[in-house]
Amino acid sequence: MNKGYVYSGEIDANALRQLIQSFSDLTVLSWDLSQLDFPSGVELRRAGCAFNPELEIRWESTFEGRFLVLVLSDTELNLPGGFEPVKGDWWYDKIAVRLVDLTDKRFAPQFSAYPGGGNVGVKLKCSVFRRGVVVTFVSPREVSHAEES
Repeated sequence: MNKGYVYSGEIDANALRQLIQSFSDLTVLSWDLSQLDFPSGVELRRAGCAFNPELEIRWESTFEGRFLVLVLSDTELNLPGGFEPVKGDWWYDKIAVRLVDLTDKRFAPQFSAYPGGGNVGVKLKCSVFRRGVVVTFVSPREVSHAEES
C-alpha cells in the first residue's frame, strides 16, 4: 500500500475551473440529469470528475451555486485556500478494471465513446483509497485500450 492524500473544500465555479485547469492532461467526465459524457473542455455540470495518472478532482454542486470538491491524490499537494486535508490515515493501491464494451447492448452504456475514441477492450486504471482498512474511494486514473476485447 502507498500513502494517499484526500482533500475537501467548498468553492465557487471560477475557483473550481481554475483548480481543474491548474493540472495537466486531465480527462473530464461531467454529468447532470440530461447528459453524461467526456466533454472536450471543462464543463461544470451538476457533478463530475477530472483525472490524470496522479490525481482525481470530484465535484458536486450545492443549492447555493457553489461546489463541494474532493481531491484524491497519490502525492501530497499544496492546494489553494478553501481546501483541508480529510482526517484519517489514507492509503491506496493501484488496480485496473475492464470497462463494458460500448457495443454491448445488454448493459445499455451511456457513452458514445470513451476518452481516446475507443469503445471495446477499454481498461481503466484506478487508485483504490482506504481510510485505515476501509475502502472508501475507487479513483479513476487513466483510460487505456486493451489488445483483446
